[in-house]
Amino acid sequence: MQNIVEFLDKPLDEVNFVVFDLETTGLNPDNGDQIIEMGAFKIEEGFKLIRDPFHTMVKPDIFIPNEIHGITEMELKNAPDICTALYDFIDFSRGSVLVAHKASKDIAFLRAAMREYLIDDSFDFLVIDTIKFSQRLYPEFKYHNLDYLIEKHHVSINSKFKRHRAVYDAEATAKIFLKMIRKIFNERCYLLSELFEFISK
Repeated sequence: MQNIVEFLDKPLDEVNFVVFDLETTGLNPDNGDQIIEMGAFKIEEGFKLIRDPFHTMVKPDIFIPNEIHGITEMELKNAPDICTALYDFIDFSRGSVLVAHKASKDIAFLRAAMREYLIDDSFDFLVIDTIKFSQRLYPEFKYHNLDYLIEKHHVSINSKFKRHRAVYDAEATAKIFLKMIRKIFNERCYLLSELFEFISK
């Protein structure tokens, strides 16, 4: 990514975003939980959602005795390992701001895997959490979980996958994020730096 200061000074409609989701074997990478699926969508300049997603299954180093959100051990048997998947994701995301729902969890898994394979944080991890964004933008909402936001924003998903699969959740998050980013751009935040300042308050 280019110089961070210059990047933060970009108007929001000139920024590329990558909205992503991970499916994992558990909640904590420090306890040995691993990534088993990655899904992501690009939003290019002008808030244009690109329909062709990034998607990969990931073969874990641990045995999975039961299905996880419908994902079976057999599906993962011939999947790429996490090192290959990470490099593919980095290439897909390069030059973009990352966006995720409950981003701290997914970023923790990415960082843990990158540390394990000595992969450099080459794209700097500028990250927007759509939960925090929604809490600031819609303080009147009772909840900010993904199912609630899908319903409140009347989001429809065009996916062969179901809820709690990486591509489905990434598409849902991307469409919710688009509604929020357009609203904030039209009403109060022009620059990327102003958006980060708004979310962090």
